[in-house]
Amino acid sequence: MKNQRLSLFIIFLIFIGFFSGVGFLVGHEYQISQSGAPFDLNALDNVYRAVKDNYLFASAIEKKKLEYGAIKGFVAALGDPYTYFMDPKETKDFFEVLNGSFEGIGAEVGANDKGEIVIVAPLEGAPAKKAGLQPGDVITQIDTKTTAGMTLDAAIAAIRGPKGTTLSLTIKRASIPLPLEVALVRDVITIPTVSFKTVANNQIAYVQIFNFNEELSKQFDDAAQKILASGVKKIIMDLRGNPGGLLDQAVEVGGWFIDKDGLIASERFSSGKTREYKSRREARLKGFPLAILIDKGSASASEILAGALKISDNATLVGEKSFGKGTVQLLNQDFPDHSSLRVTTSQWLLPSGKSINKEGLMPDIQVVRDKTSGAQDPQLEKAIQILLEKK
Repeated sequence: MKNQRLSLFIIFLIFIGFFSGVGFLVGHEYQISQSGAPFDLNALDNVYRAVKDNYLFASAIEKKKLEYGAIKGFVAALGDPYTYFMDPKETKDFFEVLNGSFEGIGAEVGANDKGEIVIVAPLEGAPAKKAGLQPGDVITQIDTKTTAGMTLDAAIAAIRGPKGTTLSLTIKRASIPLPLEVALVRDVITIPTVSFKTVANNQIAYVQIFNFNEELSKQFDDAAQKILASGVKKIIMDLRGNPGGLLDQAVEVGGWFIDKDGLIASERFSSGKTREYKSRREARLKGFPLAILIDKGSASASEILAGALKISDNATLVGEKSFGKGTVQLLNQDFPDHSSLRVTTSQWLLPSGKSINKEGLMPDIQVVRDKTSGAQDPQLEKAIQILLEKK
């Protein structure tokens, strides 16, 4: 079966409009239960017949469209924004997003507890970032459509689009009393992975991880080898605005700092059973003074890695409270028509056994960054100060 495990429902608003956070662990079986009473579809069939017999424009009805709409409504009735159904086109576009560069505005978006559509993090260099969108911005209107009562699927459909087309988002920001209208032009989005440099007169290695895609472990390995070759003994890891990605990549990066077979994260299922994810390599960077930058755009795999390194490698967290999303979704794409279903199956836990779902990680040292302050970065400056003071 083509089954893959995901966590945080974060959305890259690019060609299709979404990317999912932690997960994509291939090989876990997706079981369709044969037990229990069969689902009664009589009511749905009765409604369909009534519509077909009485609707003024019955001749224009697209049966398949109604079927997919009914399935989406059925799944949406669970009230879990992270459990959802994708029709064949949405499924195809979903996987295209995971494998290259795309067209759109380049922002990660999620749903908050109120059902509002919110910006989690804009991508560096993308239209969303250039237009000034910030983590935590609530999207209240997409062009002329209000987002009140709008599903995430509907928001995705309204926001996505090809390069060169325009889009207007009306957003609500906590620091601004009135709604703000943001004009954007969609463009080709290339998703970055890792950047590396040294700071503080080459005394500190600075590694920024943008997302946890399948290229991360190789690129982080390269950065780690540069750190070892340079003789630098202090590290800043920047996870701000990182929405997560592949769980195995978080495990691979964590293995540079956590001893082999050391616990990095675990999953807890409704049955009470747990599955553990442990370091699979030698911890060649263990003991290096480490500061990790986080903010409310740091989610899922970012939170797993930051939390594990705080507990197991005594890393210092600097910045703002993270997003707080820790449920895991299973993706089933075995349906004959190539549609797919994501369903929440478990939650992940820190090595301490704590879940940060809806709670987030609190930084050891809280530093708020004013995004209007231009080149100034007080969070990075504080991390540098902390590490320079360490022997």
